[in-house]
Amino acid sequence: MLDETLVVMVGEFGRTPGLSAAGGHDHYVIQSAALGQEKAGAPRGATTADGSDVTDYSWNGRGGSGARYVRPEDVEATIYSALGIDWATVRGDDPYRRDFEYVPFASTGAYGPINELWS
Repeated sequence: MLDETLVVMVGEFGRTPGLSAAGGHDHYVIQSAALGQEKAGAPRGATTADGSDVTDYSWNGRGGSGARYVRPEDVEATIYSALGIDWATVRGDDPYRRDFEYVPFASTGAYGPINELWS
């Protein structure tokens, strides 16, 4: 069953592993999601020791545009892609003929699925 299961863990932000100089935990927005469909013990990507930045992006970005941070829209596109839904769909079939994008700005190439999860 796990061969057909996508595990998604998302929080509002990442936390530092230890206390900061001010005695609290810092918020690191870029480390707030984890997705997986890989074998256990095969992590992808890496951060600095304190979690403040990415040291290995482990993906190429949409269309091989180069490594970059994973944004919430990329996570959304990945989930749609895993479900077989065209994540770049723009619909205009509401009563007012307004465009509705499944993933905002995906049609411009700004976001896309993390295809490396399937390799």
